[in-house]
Amino acid sequence: MLFSTEPKTSLDELFDREVEVERFRSGLNERLVLVLGIRRVGKSSLVLSVLNSLGIDYVFIDVRKLYDNVSRKVPAGRIYNELMSSLGMLSFWERIKGVINEIDVSLGPIKFRLAASRIRDGIARILETINSAGSHVVLAFDEAQYLRYSTIGLRPLLAYAYDYLRNITFVLTGSEVGHLHDFLGLNDSSSELYGRYYFIIELRPFDRERSIEFLRRGFRELGINVDDKVIERAADELGGIAGWLVYFGGFTPRRVRTRLTRLRRSVPT
Repeated sequence: MLFSTEPKTSLDELFDREVEVERFRSGLNERLVLVLGIRRVGKSSLVLSVLNSLGIDYVFIDVRKLYDNVSRKVPAGRIYNELMSSLGMLSFWERIKGVINEIDVSLGPIKFRLAASRIRDGIARILETINSAGSHVVLAFDEAQYLRYSTIGLRPLLAYAYDYLRNITFVLTGSEVGHLHDFLGLNDSSSELYGRYYFIIELRPFDRERSIEFLRRGFRELGINVDDKVIERAADELGGIAGWLVYFGGFTPRRVRTRLTRLRRSVPT
């Protein structure tokens, strides 16, 4: 449903974006793909919908959930554990399970500090094991600018994987473009990733015409008839950002009708 607040996971649910879909598909042949755009513009929906449509193996990690609000860091152990827990979703899990189970940096129920080097080595072995399976795998990190808060240096790992692990494509989405570029340092001669080629896709808000069509289609799905003046005003005020258009649609037809009633009263006749 178009007004569902969760990221879309199928191309059938994705509105417009045909150009971006094709660019993303072609970009997956590269080693590093950046999907950029302001918050709520639809980056996660694009990535998940295309990856599911291709039927390839992928891991999708929202880095925001790894961020610790108290320490203002992304603990290395959380990155390691998230990678480990995601591997069971891969189609070739049975082929690598034995090797993965041998990777142990003692991050189980007993909590204590470990050397960052041990965790970094564990992550490197995970990546090497994924690569050795022989299948093309996409590792997608949503809101990847948060990785700059990691308690271990991730750029050397990414640079190593970029150069030697040819079966892995990294997809990084970012709503804070400057921070993501600072983290990667692709144009910084002191960065391990300096000079690496990357494929970029930028999502922009819908124009007015597409915003109006988005709202019309969403309300049709809900079986609600909406005055064109209301839709046009909403399109003008919400700036074409998909997430805001979805919020305007609301979670239930009842809430939609309530919002429409309030907005209709404010529209000049």
